[in-house]
Amino acid sequence: MNTVPKLRLAIVGGGIGGLTLAVAISRLNIDKFIQVDIYEAAAKLTQVGAGISLWPRGWEILKDLGLDDDLAPHIILVRRFRRKIVHQVRLSFVITVRKSDHKEDVYITDLIFPGGMLSFHRADVQDVLLKHISSSVQTHLDRRLTGYQESDNGIKLFFKNGETATCDLLVGADGINSAVRREFLAKENNLHGAEAITNARPVWTGTVIYRSMIDSEVIKRQAPNHPSLATPMVYCGKSKHVISYPISRGKLINIGAFVSEPEKEGSLLDGPAVTNSTTDDIASHFVNWSEEVQCVIMNMDNPSRWAIETVKPLDKYALGRSLVKVSRPDIVKAHAMPPHLGNGAGQAIEDAYVLANVLAKAVQQGHVDISKITGIYSAIRQPFGNFAANTSRNQGLRYEFGSPGFEDVKEGDTLSPERLSALGESVGEGWKWTWNSSIAEDLRRPFRWCNGLKYYCPESPKN
Repeated sequence: MNTVPKLRLAIVGGGIGGLTLAVAISRLNIDKFIQVDIYEAAAKLTQVGAGISLWPRGWEILKDLGLDDDLAPHIILVRRFRRKIVHQVRLSFVITVRKSDHKEDVYITDLIFPGGMLSFHRADVQDVLLKHISSSVQTHLDRRLTGYQESDNGIKLFFKNGETATCDLLVGADGINSAVRREFLAKENNLHGAEAITNARPVWTGTVIYRSMIDSEVIKRQAPNHPSLATPMVYCGKSKHVISYPISRGKLINIGAFVSEPEKEGSLLDGPAVTNSTTDDIASHFVNWSEEVQCVIMNMDNPSRWAIETVKPLDKYALGRSLVKVSRPDIVKAHAMPPHLGNGAGQAIEDAYVLANVLAKAVQQGHVDISKITGIYSAIRQPFGNFAANTSRNQGLRYEFGSPGFEDVKEGDTLSPERLSALGESVGEGWKWTWNSSIAEDLRRPFRWCNGLKYYCPESPKN
């Protein structure tokens, strides 16, 4: 009896999105039909950055993949509720938002979310994912993709070290300077050489983030009641804001200090995206801010400066045998989604989960039509991915008094309670989709005809 050959799936990029896809394929018991190879440019699998946040949309997926018990010990803030969270008890959680670009913090809102926000150290999530990857998955390190060629028989991959590989389906999860995305756009627009490279270049949002982690004991000694020790905080100001929240079971505080030049949004970045910084450099941007902000800023340890770049929204996420899994958790390695909703990791997880389920349905039907697989994936994820990116950008404008109705605000201005209340309501609306919608809703929708093929066609939520 003839054996049907396995579908050869190549995942370029070993971050949280790529690893989640590999785990989901194993969890859905389709790894016996699919050979998964992960190609990672680095010499070892590491995660850049520190804290990540997961909201109900992402957490429900990790629970469905059987990762909740292993992740539970790493949950921060609500430690005494770990068992309840793992067993689906819905909690409420608070993020405190304040106007802080003057000596005294001024209350804007407390954001209460059914289902809560869970904070993790990125490395802890990666370790759990690696633990659950099937032994059949092959991981290839030091493989930086330089390009690929597609034919009727598959895709040939070319790597910087001179090696090549072949696959039937290519998933690009290789960052904002993605080689998969560059080739994808070149093929779609018939571009070559320098023109193809220029077309795929990311653009600067005009914002940089200074990132650091602080030993919680340091803050406890200086300010024992500092809210960042237990609660996610957003400190807002004109064209600047600071976020802080505990990670690593409360042992560390993750800090992100944002500084924006709105007039430079959409320009090309001049210089490296990531550089080292100093506490004095960061503090110079937050003179006259509140004591709570000054406390975390002055204790930032070995801070780095990251330019937040983005890419133009894609009209489609798939072309032929290749697709771009463009939602990823890291900041300069993100798709068109700035980090202002803390949902990059969640979107990466959603991308992986949707693709694995589409693959599972194809395998169960006994006929793998790659063009239909990529088309269905694009039909589901492209509208929502672009929605999430735009919503995240708008949330950043709200934090920095750049949204409609607040353009006139200057740093240090005193605003009426009515204006601050209106801003707080707008901020809350911006977060709502992270907890009142579900990826399962998209996957449960009935098939209907779309663009001549039988696709899932979910609508994006309204913001």
